[in-house]
Amino acid sequence: MNCYDCYAADSAHTPAVAVCHGCHSGLCPDHLRMIRPVLHRPNGMGVSHGPTPARQVLCLTCHAARNGLPAAPAARRAPVPAAPGPAAPGPDSAGARGAAECPAEA
Repeated sequence: MNCYDCYAADSAHTPAVAVCHGCHSGLCPDHLRMIRPVLHRPNGMGVSHGPTPARQVLCLTCHAARNGLPAAPAARRAPVPAAPGPAAPGPDSAGARGAAECPAEA
């Protein structure tokens, strides 16, 4: 598995070392953030937590969303080449279904 953020930004094939807990994308060491949440579990009338915090790995986007931070910078992507074919219908054409299926109303 390769790092999704490396591939999206530069089409690089960097091996992933972890998977995001939020979106399940593969991550390299440069694109992961580790958090240590304390897990709470019900214990009779109160709430108890363990002595050791858990470990969660998040990508930059999920980490920003979880903490209310500004979005991570968008990955640089190569423009998608346009497929050759017929032009998109204009405002005065019958649309995607064609004139035969959309006769003019009288």
